This record gives sequence, structure tokens and C-alpha cells, in this order.
Amino acid sequence: MKPSFYVTQSSSLIDTSLELRVTNLLPCEVVTIKAEMCDNLGTNWESFAEFMSDSEGQINLATAQPESGTYFTPDVTGLFWSMSPVSNDKPKNRTPLKPLETKLILMREQEVLSVTSVIRDVVSPKVDRFPIREQGLVGTFFCHSNSGPLPTIIVLGGSEGGLRESNAALLASHGFNTLALAYFGVEDLPKELVNIPLDYIEKAIGWLNDNPNADITKLGVFGTSKGGELALLSASVFPIIKAVVGYVPSGVVYPGIGQSALGVSSWQFKGESLPFACGDVPKEVTRELKQAIHTEEPISWRETYRYWAEGEKQAEIAVEDIQGPILLISGGDDQLWPADLLSEKVITRLREHSHPYYYEHINFPKAGHSFVTPGFPTTQSVVSPFGNGMKLLLGGNPKDNSQAQFDAWQRVKVFFNKYLTTRSD
Repeated sequence: MKPSFYVTQSSSLIDTSLELRVTNLLPCEVVTIKAEMCDNLGTNWESFAEFMSDSEGQINLATAQPESGTYFTPDVTGLFWSMSPVSNDKPKNRTPLKPLETKLILMREQEVLSVTSVIRDVVSPKVDRFPIREQGLVGTFFCHSNSGPLPTIIVLGGSEGGLRESNAALLASHGFNTLALAYFGVEDLPKELVNIPLDYIEKAIGWLNDNPNADITKLGVFGTSKGGELALLSASVFPIIKAVVGYVPSGVVYPGIGQSALGVSSWQFKGESLPFACGDVPKEVTRELKQAIHTEEPISWRETYRYWAEGEKQAEIAVEDIQGPILLISGGDDQLWPADLLSEKVITRLREHSHPYYYEHINFPKAGHSFVTPGFPTTQSVVSPFGNGMKLLLGGNPKDNSQAQFDAWQRVKVFFNKYLTTRSD
């Protein structure tokens, strides 16, 4: 029999586990497995690993130790997260939410022994997608049109701005309706993250209230980074929100981000800017930051944000006013801002106010700031470009970031299933 791949997936979705084995090799035979993928932004990626088959001529990627390659420890997902973009390759057309096909190629030296493809959906075909451009809103509504009113979750991106659909699409694939909501940096929305009105979130809630597919009594919000700050803030102001998830969030309101952000809050409500944290930063921290910019090294903002928040009680979000459970996720090596410490501020405040609902902060000590949809390559998750030739240090490492993304996502699904689908109030 010819060597072949054996692939099983618990479902076609990208966030589910898989089994990957190679069979029918010679005992103790050395082979190479290559992986190739074109992502939904048109970028080509590839990875590889060299293995020695066991005494029965098999390789189980969950337990097999790579002899060499783009990752170095047994990991069934290693070929997926360790991919790097192909250099000098022109991006092709963008195909948002299209199923991702990863080609696996089994080789003995230069001889191709077997080829297979692993196809993973980023959204279930049962989910309907509706672009929203009403009442000044810019978003995408993912819903189950024929299922009646369902628990609904507003999904907010971070300081990158624009409309990000991947988390909302995948979450909707697990039985929720979701609204991916942009709040700056696209179309007619504010150009910069400066004085963004919470009234905009209120408008989105009103839109959902008028939508027959949304069960407004089971409304959640899920935000990442600055979107996590906005999620906590929105839930503290609008009691109709009954469950909150924050990926690498802040429980403190910070200054806006942009050319016009100097001395200005990120948020406002009813025409009034919200108090923001801007404590004194030691000169040595500022000096190190300027040095990194000057030498074109990746920039860590962690210490700057940490000092900004120290003693700034007036800028803390009144999370005790949130009318439901709260789940916070952070990385212990977050170099963009100290989401681990900022999340603990939230927990401390909830504890001091005897918050009557469930709350938890889950920290992944070796992960950084990059918490996104699981299943994608993470080799670019440690450092991120930030215009003008600058690079932001996000922290963590590709392997631990990948594992944290997968584990965190499972926690998010369990949380919303428990606290939105079973609520009776």
C-alpha cells in the first residue's frame, strides 16, 4: 500500500480539534511533511517538518517529535501555526470568510509520496451574513434566519480599526447571532480612536432590539484590546448587556489613539468626554521608548500604559455596575499594554463591590497580546507593523500564542453558552 495521510476533524470549523497521521511508511523511515495555504487576505503561507516513522511505519503528529522544521515539539497543529508568509509573493484577491484549504505534501527527499488537503471553515454555511449600513452603523450581522430569536453578541475589534468579521462569524457558527461592529477607521465613522461616542453602541443595541432574529434579553458583548475596554465600559453603562468577554482588555479608560489624541479621551457619552488615565511616566521609560523608535526596534508600550494607570481611580470603569457575568482573557507577556494587570484591576474592583455575578480572569503566562480567531499561523503574532516603518512588540511566542488562542476560544464558547443560552431573565 502507498503511504497516505489520515485526517479526521470533529467538525469542519477551524476552531475544532483534528487528528493527523501518516500511514504505510517503512519502519523508521525519514520523511518531510510540507504545508501550504493561501489565506483569506491573499497571502501564501508555508511550513514543514521532518519526521521519522515509528516501528509500524506510522507518524502521529500529536506525539511525533520533529527532527527539524518550522516547529520542534510534538503538536498536531504545529504545521498550521508555524507557517510563515512566502517572501516576494504578491498577495492575491481577498476572499473574506472563504474556507481555508491547507495542502499537505508528504515527501521522501524530492519524491512526492502523498498529497491531501485539510479544509477548515471560518463560518458555518448555515449562518447568514448581512452587511449593516443603517442609522450610521457600520457592521455585519451574522444570524440564523430560520431559527427564531437567538442570544446575540456584539463583537468589537481593537485599535486597528475598521470592520473585523472573523470572531463574529466563527462565534455565530456555534449557535449565536453576532454583530461585528466597527466603531472607527472605516467609511463615515471617526477616522481616529478619539472621543468615540458610547451613544453609537446604544444605537447598535436599538438596532438589534428591532431585529426579529435577536433575543435582546440575552445580549452579550465581546471585545478585544481597546474593544475589550469598550466592551466593559458599554456593559457598565447599558444594563441590557448581560454577559461580557474581554480579550486582553483594560478596566481603565485610556487616552485616545491618533494624531488628534493628545490630551483627549478615547470615549465620550452624551457629548461629555469620559475621564481617562494619564499618570506620570518615569523619564527612563520614556527614554527607552524613544530609543526603540530611533533605532527602529519593536516598541513595547507596556510600561507606559502601566504608569499611565497608576493611581488614576477616576479613570477606572465602574465594572460593578455590569448586570451579568464577566470573563477576561490576558497574556502574561503582553508587551502592547499590561492587560494582565489591567484585568486584575477589574477583578479587584468586582471583589470589593461584592459583584453578585460570576467573574473570572484567565491568564496565559507565556502568551502576548495577540488573541484572535484560532487556527491561523502565529509566526507574525509577536511583532506587528504600525505604519511609518514602526513595529509594535506584542509579546509571547508563536507556539504559546497559538495554544492560548485555541484554549481561550474554547472558554469563550463555554462562557456564552452557559450564561446567555440558559438565562431566564
